[in-house]
Amino acid sequence: MSVAHHVAGAHDIAAAYDVASVLLAQVAAFLAVLLIASAVHKAFSWRRTRTVVEDFAGVPRQAASAAAFAACAIEALAGALLMLPDHRRAGAALAAAILSVYLALIARAVALNRGVVDCGCSFGAGSRNLGKYEIARNAVLLTTALLLLAYADAIASMAPSQLLAACALLALYGAADQLMALQPMRQGTVL
Repeated sequence: MSVAHHVAGAHDIAAAYDVASVLLAQVAAFLAVLLIASAVHKAFSWRRTRTVVEDFAGVPRQAASAAAFAACAIEALAGALLMLPDHRRAGAALAAAILSVYLALIARAVALNRGVVDCGCSFGAGSRNLGKYEIARNAVLLTTALLLLAYADAIASMAPSQLLAACALLALYGAADQLMALQPMRQGTVL
């Protein structure tokens, strides 16, 4: 192999690394926007949030406000840290921790066949039958947080356009969540 081939190969690897770095930044932007939006939604729907913490998570009434506040604060903090390159690893770790708890709570509800419940895990209507979709959705979000945690040092700085794209992705995420909440979709029939 000639020197030119080695240089071209090194250039291809560097280009692939740059693309991966930008894509990871976009994933981090989406997860950050999702977590911050979720924290804001929980704060503005405080009564619902407390009820979910009590009824769905099983937190005693006297500790529900503190637990709800902690959930909001951790989500907001994780989202903010994900936007900062020097603190992205901590943000990804917090995101992974909270998403693990949410996934465990949803899996528990499905395993116990709790029926129609409000898990507090959507921006729309509260109560729904939880199932494979919610488990898969949270598993993907958790995997995303773990991916960001593993590659935190390789993630590029976020551009403002990536935050705008993350907001658009959040709108699509919300639309997909509402679509999956429809009863015909749950039963596998086509609308």
